[in-house]
Amino acid sequence: MIIGICPTRISFAGGGTDMPEYFEKFGGNVISSTINQFTYCVVQTRHDNSFQSFSPDFQKHYKPTVFNKIAIEDGTEISSSVIKYLKYKKGLNVILFSDVAAGSGLGGSSSLAVNLVNVINHLKKEEWNKQKTAETAFHIGRKILHWPIGKQDEYSASYGGLNFIQFKKNKVSVKPIKLLKSSKNELEKNLLLFFLGNTRNSSIILTEQIKKLKNKNPETINSLLSVKNIALEMYESLKKSDLTNFGNLLHKGWIAKKQFSSGITNEKIDKIYKKALQVGALGGKLTGAGGGGHILFYCESNKQKSLIKKMNELGLRQINFNLYEQGPKIVNPIDCLETYKKP
Repeated sequence: MIIGICPTRISFAGGGTDMPEYFEKFGGNVISSTINQFTYCVVQTRHDNSFQSFSPDFQKHYKPTVFNKIAIEDGTEISSSVIKYLKYKKGLNVILFSDVAAGSGLGGSSSLAVNLVNVINHLKKEEWNKQKTAETAFHIGRKILHWPIGKQDEYSASYGGLNFIQFKKNKVSVKPIKLLKSSKNELEKNLLLFFLGNTRNSSIILTEQIKKLKNKNPETINSLLSVKNIALEMYESLKKSDLTNFGNLLHKGWIAKKQFSSGITNEKIDKIYKKALQVGALGGKLTGAGGGGHILFYCESNKQKSLIKKMNELGLRQINFNLYEQGPKIVNPIDCLETYKKP
């Protein structure tokens, strides 16, 4: 038996420009970081050649099936599609689960796909680079499972760390952002994450966004240009350790993101965001496609008590996290998994 762990991520700027429908024409910029909220992949070899999968998160069980008869079913679609695409024909039990709820905007599904791709390659004794792992996981999600996704989540999970990622038609470049230790500590301290208490189906929002891109909707294209430029400006600010401007750019990015498509925000989310700014947050954003999940704020330490109190009054639960600098790992099952969740 082996265990794979892989981090989820928070996207700070540029989300949406990682869609092929956009970046193949205009190029895309994204800033994101992995965090110490993980997905887990537990695999055990079987004494026969059947594949079996369990998804505790969705309470789904895919009964033992020989390779040639594996079908893709809701709840276990990641495990079955990865096994089929990578042509792993030996018997295997697979359990996939996550620290984060499905549809909560932290890239959990993409992290699970990267995680299992990495684990299967380990079993096959193949060594892939980070880019091939990311591209394979993206291909499975977009072309096989038909998720309306961009590439940033797979690249973030595969590379790990805080990165400026640039997307072009035939090239993706990942530039690590190296902060001074003091700046990294301040950034972590000033980022506050809250769970809104509901998840959402990002496919509806993203499908609408893709449709608008294909129809050359000027409002959507201009909004994506804005967040693309904001990501570049944020990159320059982080390199200079200008965290105040980082917080201001989060706000500018959120204002632009709301113009992508309907469903990204609603009256409840707008009210929460407005209250957060009133009590001291410099800026913030939803962490995924929109509509629900988690909301992130940048708030300096002397105003955080008021922000936390106000969010609690509005029914939000704070999620403690730290930035995490690594990608997927294979771990010894006798090790305590909690070790990997420490800051």
